[in-house]
Amino acid sequence: MNVWKILGYLGLLPFIASLYLSTETVIFGISTKQAFIAYSAVILSFIAGTIWRRESKNHHDKQYVISNVFSLLAFVSLMVYHKIALIILAISFMLLFLYEKSLGKQNKLLTEYISMRFWLTLIVVLLHITAYLLWFG
Repeated sequence: MNVWKILGYLGLLPFIASLYLSTETVIFGISTKQAFIAYSAVILSFIAGTIWRRESKNHHDKQYVISNVFSLLAFVSLMVYHKIALIILAISFMLLFLYEKSLGKQNKLLTEYISMRFWLTLIVVLLHITAYLLWFG
């Protein structure tokens, strides 16, 4: 298995751990709900940043703007109520995947990478839905 694939799936562990621990209000002085949201924002911003490095002659300024919009949405999610943050982040992960998939068609991204991104995005969005239902349901 490729290192990028292993790292991709290992990246789910902080989501799962912080969601599991979110039944506790604070652990070691850290809000577990805020940890989930903060990690989510960091990962969203990281994935958005990978759009910049696409090796293609078809780079457009639009890619850079879209990348920054997702990073700003991640930042905003850190400053709003948890309920709103979960919605912003879940929708952003879905939209970012769709955008990245459209770039993949243009740049012929590896099918394996897009497949992995689909499953990771699906799991992350389901974890956000679970957090929403657990925290506010």
